[in-house]
Formats: sequence, C-alpha cells, structure tokens
Amino acid sequence: MKRANWILLGFVVALALALTVSTTWAKQESKEQAKKAKVELPAAVAKAVKDNFPNAEIEMAEVEEEAGITLYDIEFKAAKGEIEVAQDGTVMDVATIVAMKDVPKGAVEAIHKAAEGATIKQLEKSEVRAEIKKEGEKGKIVKLDSPRYVYEAELVKGNQRGEIQVAADGKVIEALKWSTEGAKEMKEEEKEEAVEAKEEVVDLKILPEAVISAFKAAYPNAVIKGTSKETEKGVTYYEIESVDGTLNRDLLYTADGKAAEIEEAIAASDLPVAVQQTLAKEYPGAKVLKAEKMTKGDHKLFELRIQVKDKKIGVTIDTNGKIVEKTGGTKETEKK
Repeated sequence: MKRANWILLGFVVALALALTVSTTWAKQESKEQAKKAKVELPAAVAKAVKDNFPNAEIEMAEVEEEAGITLYDIEFKAAKGEIEVAQDGTVMDVATIVAMKDVPKGAVEAIHKAAEGATIKQLEKSEVRAEIKKEGEKGKIVKLDSPRYVYEAELVKGNQRGEIQVAADGKVIEALKWSTEGAKEMKEEEKEEAVEAKEEVVDLKILPEAVISAFKAAYPNAVIKGTSKETEKGVTYYEIESVDGTLNRDLLYTADGKAAEIEEAIAASDLPVAVQQTLAKEYPGAKVLKAEKMTKGDHKLFELRIQVKDKKIGVTIDTNGKIVEKTGGTKETEKK
C-alpha cells in the first residue's frame, strides 16, 4: 500500500475514534443532566423540603458531597427559594427572596456602598441552620444554636452582573465580583418581565390606602393580579386576587384594611386528616380537582372540587370533617 493511502487510512481511523469519544461524552453529559433533573430524594430530605416549602414546586435538585456528607441542593420554581438538606434530613440552609425593607440597616448600607450606581436586581436572605465541621478527612454536621443570616444581592451594571454577600451587621462575607456571563439571558429576562408587566396592568386606585398597606405588610412577595369592590349588607369589601410564588390567594378586606376573608389554594395532600377521612368515607375513590382553604377570623373551611366517576361535585368541609355544603353533581363534560 502506498504511503499516501496509509496516511489517509490513519486519518479516517482517528476521525472515527474522535467521533466515538465525542458521541460517548455527549451521551454521558445528557445522562448526567437527566439525572440532575430527576434526583430521587430520600424520605428524610423530602420531609424537610415539604415542612419548609409546603406549596413549592421543585425546579432543580442537585446532589453534592462535602467532607463525606451527602447534600441535596434544591431550587424551587417561580423564585420561591432554595434549600440545602443533608441526607439525614438536617436543613443546612434556607434561602428566600426578600424586599429591601426586610434587610437589616447594616446590610443595606454595605450593599449600596458596593453597588456604586448599579441596579439591585434581586435580594436573597439565607438562613444558615447548620454547618459542616471537618474532622480530618471526614466532616460532622453541627446544628447552630440560633440561625445565622446572610444577605446576597444580585447587581446589574451595563452588561455586567455581580453578586455580594454580607452579614446582618454589614460585614462583607463574599466580596463583589463582576462578570459578563449570562448578560444576554439577563436582558431577555428583563424584556419578558417588561412585557408581562405591560399585559398585567391592575387598577389599584379602587383600593383604599389602608387595604394596600395591609396586603403588602402581610404578603411582601405576592403580586396583585386583580382587584374589585363589592357591597354586601351595607358593608363595602375590597377583593385582591394575588399570586405568591406558585400559591394563588384571594383576599377580602374592609376599608380599614382588616382581612375579612382569605382563600388560598392548597394541595390535596395538605388537607387536614379529618377532611381526608370524610372524603374517603362519603366519596370513595374521589379525585380532588381543586382545593382551597377559606379563613374567616378563627373559622376555617375547605372548599373542594372533586370528581366521582363521571360527575364533578363541589363540597365544603370544616376542620372537624363535617360537610357544610354540597353543590353540583353534573356529568364530566371536559375534553380529555
């Protein structure tokens, strides 16, 4: 065989090997991404997540190891927050989105000083509940007597993005670092937010100042989706439809800012035991399509929309499991 042919054969073999390695690497990366998105949480970790974020939906879960201890880093959808839990169920850290008014004065001053004219995009409060103390090559989980709070600010300046972490007293824990990574995605997010804000213009003028103040004080992270006014038996009520992360909440206020009624969407699994027992007894095999908790002062009711075979039924049950109202019973007509 001529030398040129040998060279050509060698090139083909090398190319085939490269393609094989590239394909294998791509498959492995794909598997890793799938694995990351579908992490199976141990029972203790799942319980800790539910106890701390009962109505949140998991967006991403990652597993990492530090000093021989397995940690689960879980992020929730709709900017609901994050939590880091050890395999035994110990909550290491809980992070939530907060407003500037919820940040201590010392931390605010440190953040503004570091920002130097930059826009504060987001503020996050981390509640550190436990730490890992290294003992040789292995580590040991040590629960803190009282939580330690860390405040992280996400800053934007031009096409740069930066983060800084400070303690409640303003001490810098992690100095500000600027980066252009993710600048394009950040601008796209801002455009989408602007469009959503334009589409969802809500008339707040009908709400008395006392009502707006009471709502913002009680639900600082909630977004108002709709407002209305109604009069019943000579009393004027103001209704606010809102969403708090993934939680839908409707409230009825009097003009002085007192909440007369609160309706919150809840998961069927979060219904009181007495309510679940009544459903199982009165409507065996029923599927809960929608569940809401209605609060009037100290009185609570659970309004449910259930499906029994081919019929949809509305039923209201109190905390003791007593059925106080039934409606519907129509056949299923929705498209499947």
